[in-house]
Amino acid sequence: MRLRLLWFVLVAMIFSAPAMSHSNNGSNNNQLPESLEQKVRNLQADLEAKGYKVTRGFWDLFTIEDCQFSIAVVGNCFGNNPASPYINPSVPLWPDEFVDEHIKDLLGPMPEDTQVNFRLDEREALVVLAQLPPPGKFFGMHTYVFSREGIIDPANLVFQSVTDPFLRDLLFAASPTPSRSQVLATFGNSINNVVIERQSGAAFDQQRFFIITPDAVMERAVTEALLRAGVPDRNQVFTTPVSTEVFRAGLGPEADDLSIFIRYTRPEDEAAGEQWRQQLPLAVLRVRDMNTARPTEPYPKPAYDERIARSELGLQGEFAALIEAVKQHWGQTFAPEQPFQNLELAVDLVGQHCLERPMNCIGDNQDEDWRLSQRYSIDSGQVLAVMGTLKTATGNATYSSIALNRSSVLQGIGNVFDEELAGTASAFSETVGNTDPFYVQYFARDCTGLSHCFEVTEEMIPKGETVTFIERNYVVPGTARGADSRQMLTSLVIVFDGKARPQSP
Repeated sequence: MRLRLLWFVLVAMIFSAPAMSHSNNGSNNNQLPESLEQKVRNLQADLEAKGYKVTRGFWDLFTIEDCQFSIAVVGNCFGNNPASPYINPSVPLWPDEFVDEHIKDLLGPMPEDTQVNFRLDEREALVVLAQLPPPGKFFGMHTYVFSREGIIDPANLVFQSVTDPFLRDLLFAASPTPSRSQVLATFGNSINNVVIERQSGAAFDQQRFFIITPDAVMERAVTEALLRAGVPDRNQVFTTPVSTEVFRAGLGPEADDLSIFIRYTRPEDEAAGEQWRQQLPLAVLRVRDMNTARPTEPYPKPAYDERIARSELGLQGEFAALIEAVKQHWGQTFAPEQPFQNLELAVDLVGQHCLERPMNCIGDNQDEDWRLSQRYSIDSGQVLAVMGTLKTATGNATYSSIALNRSSVLQGIGNVFDEELAGTASAFSETVGNTDPFYVQYFARDCTGLSHCFEVTEEMIPKGETVTFIERNYVVPGTARGADSRQMLTSLVIVFDGKARPQSP
């Protein structure tokens, strides 16, 4: 009887609990190693003793399921990468900081005194103290301007160049706050595992420390405080300079607001990586100098790092032969094909440029080559063949993926990774020759009789909706950045009539 009563109590608690997607539910319960927690406490005590205002936030995951919240607020899920959840801090707001109620629950319900979108005073710094995750394909910390006061000028040449209504609505989306535009744009380079390793000697499984500030005076003060708090070497401290030549600092409604996203993808040990995600051994402090008489020391406008690539342009002839061979195999030589869009090149999707217009940069970053397909129906038996060069095979990526998206809300549902794409074009080697640099991946409602096919259920993409693909290629080996897109071949989608499918491959 006691067990049955306990069961009913637990069920009642579950179904009466508020719909909070986040594991922390606004509490400061990230599980830090004792040595890191001590550094956090030492740092906060040191800074407060010197007269700074210091508050502490918390970290949480943003999963595919949490897309419901961003869809409710801005109408889409930002083209999220379904390879792994994002990790975001929510920070306490200053008493004199403007609160944008329109985007309060952008990534899910948060306590009243914290928000994932925040402004930045010109004498302020955010400090992240982190136990970095176990080894994986990629770790990166990206700081974005989420929205900016102002709306797009219809006379803008980029606006006029975009004729696709879906793409125009996405790129020139108004913020839920009527006087602002959604931008989700970078203002400089990100910090990733390669950057961390080059400066400090190691990245994964290490304690590292990050400062985000518009003021070099604050950077120096916080760095010295970190060293006093127990950080052994200043090479373990990384700064994101928030240049006021690009960013509108301040706490009022006219200022830009920021969001921080951590991407941690493809851990070598999935169980260890998942354990790190559940613990989130990260701390974030807001540190503010209340001495408004002190001159600030702004940073200059940062230059984006140069991107290189191992040119794929010499593979154009073989790629054309592969396309023809696949169509011949299907007996549908006139099947329509459409290339992916490289928006960075097509519409100048670079953060600093997006801020000037303003326009939505869809979370641009310098770590990846990112491409977007058209929208496709698969409800009438269509089989979609996604084809291109496999960037891990051509030496232009540490990892690659093709993400399936629900078009209407740009929600990432599932991925096919480079390991699965490798060798998928080999069946056409007699016709094409060397197929190692290429992939041929199918997507359909019914994959019967097809190899290398991703079956799209109605639970993933509801009937009547279209699918969109995003190709991601992260970090050229030997560099810290994604490939120069101008040296890459463009992937494409062929639409086949699946009712007349071949038996293999």
